[in-house]
Amino acid sequence: MRKHSSHRWSIPALVAAVVALLLLAACTGPDGPAGPLGAKGAKGDPGAEGPQGLAGPQGDRGEAGQPGNPGTPGTTGPQGPQGPTGPAGADSVSPEAGIMVGKPAFYLDEGLAVAGSGFQPFEAVIVYFDLGGGDEPTVGFADANRGGAWALEVPALSAVKSVSGSAADLAAAGVATLKADGADGSTVTIPVNILGVSTPPAPQPPPEPGAAPSLMAGTVETGGDIEVVGAGYAVNESVTISAIVGPGPLGRSQLARASANERGVVIATITVDLEPGAYTVEGAGAFGSLASAALVVVEEAK
Repeated sequence: MRKHSSHRWSIPALVAAVVALLLLAACTGPDGPAGPLGAKGAKGDPGAEGPQGLAGPQGDRGEAGQPGNPGTPGTTGPQGPQGPTGPAGADSVSPEAGIMVGKPAFYLDEGLAVAGSGFQPFEAVIVYFDLGGGDEPTVGFADANRGGAWALEVPALSAVKSVSGSAADLAAAGVATLKADGADGSTVTIPVNILGVSTPPAPQPPPEPGAAPSLMAGTVETGGDIEVVGAGYAVNESVTISAIVGPGPLGRSQLARASANERGVVIATITVDLEPGAYTVEGAGAFGSLASAALVVVEEAK
């Protein structure tokens, strides 16, 4: 015979419990709002380092940075020699300009003819010497014709005030730049040879036959001075006085050089450094005149 447990629910009691649970569930409302977060927990230990990933594609190039401050300038080096003048550029005002002179070599007391071409029509032109350093004595002025050509003629350069004021510098330069500048920008240069300030006198003709020159010397101590006098030479004739000390052209020792005056007389004081003895002294003129004399050199008196 089975025994019955004392905890066994009776059917009415079970039904009552289920109904109570249903009623309790029906009376339950919605969830309330979440409560505030709790305090942050302690940081955990770092995990193990993972393997290196593959390299990504190269990014775009960044913008250039700002330039750095300029450095201190270095010491200026010496100026090099001036280079040759280059050809005229394409934008030159007068790429075909030219200039010429009547004589490329002349004295400043002579006249000078200058002409140019390739300038602008009716362009005003100034002609001058360019000596550098701002020294630019003016020669004269001209006006180009409608074809761009012009001409200038100066009867005597020394009569031009600016040229006469720079005559010494022009003669010392020897070769100078003659330049022509146009008012519209045309420019051209040409080198000229300046022989000197004054034209030397024209050489006089040699003396007529029968007027043979003569020369007079004398006796002198070695190391002393003696006056050698000649006559019958041409006016202004240059005379070279030499002592014959050996054979041939190389056996002549030049003692002095002088010019005859307007009467054909030559006077020269010379210092004689020859050894004691008798010598022949010659006076050879530039026009062919020739005279000789005896010169006796004695020992210096004690």
